[in-house]
Amino acid sequence: MGEGGLDRSGGAKLRSLRQPAARTQLWVEIEAELGSGYLQRVESGRVAQPARATVERILAALGADYSERREALELFGYTVATPPPSEEEIAWARRVCRRELHDVAFPAYVLDCTHRLLAWNDYFPRLLGVAPNDPLLRCLAGRSMLAPWFDPTSPLARLIAEPDVFLPALIRALRYEMQQFHTEPWDAVLLAELMKDLPRFRTAWATVQNEPPPASAARALVPVRLLVPGSGALQFRLSTETFVGDARFRLVYYFPADTRTMRRCADWADLADPAQIT
Repeated sequence: MGEGGLDRSGGAKLRSLRQPAARTQLWVEIEAELGSGYLQRVESGRVAQPARATVERILAALGADYSERREALELFGYTVATPPPSEEEIAWARRVCRRELHDVAFPAYVLDCTHRLLAWNDYFPRLLGVAPNDPLLRCLAGRSMLAPWFDPTSPLARLIAEPDVFLPALIRALRYEMQQFHTEPWDAVLLAELMKDLPRFRTAWATVQNEPPPASAARALVPVRLLVPGSGALQFRLSTETFVGDARFRLVYYFPADTRTMRRCADWADLADPAQIT
């Protein structure tokens, strides 16, 4: 039992997935090729640690998503790899983020764990000084949103008013956000590519590496001053929130940090079209 008397066992997790789906234990046993009565013993805790392959078959029968599968396997004591999301999972993330992107009156977009740009609201193109349907957005879609900040030839890097302040702050945030993936082989590959290809990234990484560890685990919002075409210098604080349903996806918010930026976002709001959320 966990806090407040809640059952935090693997069996209880399987039951919590099965019951809302209106599946009987017998139905799951047939779909997962289990013996009669086996799932009841797993859910009740009489079988404390079924074989991993057995748990995987049960989860497949229940149509469990990535986060549900991960939680269930970990509750049974199994280590779960975290691969980059599939195209189907990316399509799911783009669907479920639409309301959050629409509800904020400032720039915001969605990244996956490999930093690929998946979706954005009508305010994000305004940072680049382009219209929501500009081809530049399609060029950015599906590509890393981290590397361009460190590439001086990219349209994003050219926006940064104070790179010596912003780029190390971005590295600090990156290291915090990627802690959960640091044992994944793909994470090491991404880091090696950034180190090899981007001198600015290497410099900022070395700067942060030499800093003493923070006194607090709390995340600070990342300050950034951007030289926005047609708007001049605007002040934001960047914050990220992971998806509840899958922590491999995160929303990045550009919170206005001064009165002038708030007013500019209000001006953009008058031009915003909910249909442009991409």
